[in-house]
Amino acid sequence: MNFYTQEYQKYLKYKKKYLMAKQKISENFGNIQKGGSKYNSIWIEENFFSKNNFDYIINQLKDVELKDDSRSYNRKTICLNNDKYKNIYNKIYNDNKFLAFINSIKDKDCYIKSKPSYPIEYRKYFNGSQGMPWHKDLSMFEPDCFEIVLTLSNNSDSKFEWIDVNNKKNSISPQPNTIVVVRPNSVLHRVTPVNQGERTILKLIVEFIKNGMNDNFKKPVLYVEFNKCPF
Repeated sequence: MNFYTQEYQKYLKYKKKYLMAKQKISENFGNIQKGGSKYNSIWIEENFFSKNNFDYIINQLKDVELKDDSRSYNRKTICLNNDKYKNIYNKIYNDNKFLAFINSIKDKDCYIKSKPSYPIEYRKYFNGSQGMPWHKDLSMFEPDCFEIVLTLSNNSDSKFEWIDVNNKKNSISPQPNTIVVVRPNSVLHRVTPVNQGERTILKLIVEFIKNGMNDNFKKPVLYVEFNKCPF
């Protein structure tokens, strides 16, 4: 067996290992990106917005001062007023890729509401934060909205964890420009404590209206949560 034959066999061996590893990753994350069932729905997409759009969002937030959040002492938060921060709202909610993605995963009997009833939240999980305990997001609308987290920055050791349709715990360290989309009252998830570094995010919703209707139904809990939001 000559040198080139040996090297080629090595190449085939490593290629096989690579393809097996790639297939394993695909199997582990297939249900996540497809959303699971209606009652356990989660989608995760990395490098979501274009570099220009993502950088624009970051730049618009660079001088925004965060406030204490009465809902949790483990983060700093500000709810972004739709008028004052309309450029951020437009950049996200009018993004063609964003709209196409939401349309591809939403229920077919409804359409996207153009303007959200609940503000975008800008949050920071700081060094020493205990994150968020296991929970399911509140259902505030009928039909249900999607809750979306866009990671802006992350140099922390904190992880996002969730229980999938197979009752298995999953864990990721979200990188900047990663979005996580969750259907309320479906996926059990949490944010683990921050022992070093910090993570900043935007949390937002996308609402839906049933086909043939002019608006959605807002549950009383929406107004309770809205009044707790630090503007």
